[in-house]
Amino acid sequence: MESAFPRRPRAVILTLGCRVNQYESDAIAGELEADGFDIVPAGAEAEITVVNTCTVTGESDRKSRQHIRRAAAANPAAPLIVTGCFAEVFRAEAAAIPGVTAVVGNREKGSIPALARTLIDGGGKAAQPAGARLTLRTPRRVRSFIKIEDGCGNRCAYCIIPAARGPVRSRPPQEIVDEVRGIAAAGCQEIILTGIETGAYGRDSGGAFSLGSLLLQLGGVPGVRRITLGSLDPSLLRTDFLEAAAAVPALMPHFHLSLQSGSSSVLRRMRRPYNAAQALECIARIRRVFHDVMLTADVITGFPGETEAEFEETLAFCREAQFLHMHIFPYSARRGTEAASMPAQVPVPIRRARAAQLEAEGLRVRRALLDGYVAAHRAAPVSVLIEEAEDGELNGHSEHYVEIHMPLDTGEPGDIVPIRLTETDGRICRGERAADPECVQSADTP
Repeated sequence: MESAFPRRPRAVILTLGCRVNQYESDAIAGELEADGFDIVPAGAEAEITVVNTCTVTGESDRKSRQHIRRAAAANPAAPLIVTGCFAEVFRAEAAAIPGVTAVVGNREKGSIPALARTLIDGGGKAAQPAGARLTLRTPRRVRSFIKIEDGCGNRCAYCIIPAARGPVRSRPPQEIVDEVRGIAAAGCQEIILTGIETGAYGRDSGGAFSLGSLLLQLGGVPGVRRITLGSLDPSLLRTDFLEAAAAVPALMPHFHLSLQSGSSSVLRRMRRPYNAAQALECIARIRRVFHDVMLTADVITGFPGETEAEFEETLAFCREAQFLHMHIFPYSARRGTEAASMPAQVPVPIRRARAAQLEAEGLRVRRALLDGYVAAHRAAPVSVLIEEAEDGELNGHSEHYVEIHMPLDTGEPGDIVPIRLTETDGRICRGERAADPECVQSADTP
């Protein structure tokens, strides 16, 4: 059927939540563009809107509902497709929001581009067409997320994501390699391997492949200059995996740990598969294998039953671990989870106060780490991938995932440049391009 629009139709894609959602939204955007759509920013006039939702916390549900309503109000005549984890778990609730045209589950996201075309060409509500597996056609930035698996095999007391995403399902290695080869050839400089449970990659393969073997394959793809790993469960970071990972030159010396707490008793109530001592040993193993490494982590404060003494254990753990950054979340009760009905729910003001106290401690640690980082790299440059120009300067990240700001004449987005650091404000570092131009890797370098 010939399109009803004399020009290219426009699509808005709103994304909430995790890196997997961001990857999937990027892949949907690429498919829509290939089908003749222009992707426009939120709030712009559009012929179709997609909201990719999250349900990891009760607050995520609230934000998902809010974004759906805002999207409907921004383009009231346009079909509105809702997908993602909130839509998966609370499908009827999502469908009942005024303005919603179609609700698409996580496993059917590949149908969204065809559904969008059907809706704007045919009008009205349409049956959901079958769709292929989503693949990232072209990079949408110089650092791109690559989904290597979906689903989770854990049953953490606070989490509903296994219900939204299902069990672990690993993508075939060759499919990932082909996808990475394509976006590397199109200018992507860094790939971030991500999943709902990234470290579980290959668990469902019967030993045919693993995260370590995938890293080795991806390290050999032409044009892949940097590989970063997404969030990892400390229990998965064994010495054999770390040594295999260290043999991949493109792997960046930065690990993000899905820690959640530094108290063994809280971890036990959360039903995490490790205790505080084992998590600290994991950190020690990382530092034994990667001598120059930065670590970041997720931490929840105010989990049900958390006492002041248990919170102090988490504070002490984080001081010892020396995290560059922590994503800190006051516990948010998640309907449908075991934790929501646990006794001794911590009052919300206490959860928030503990989060603020941990944040303050984290900032002190970060300041000390960055002071040392600048001192170590005033003469010996770090390697920075320039990502964008903003507020009159360039910014990017070093190989240790430290945010670096540089003068506008340093290079172009996509270049990897040597930077001698000059200062830090405790949040980001600033520096200047090293004098040796032979160290620079242009985005066009073969």
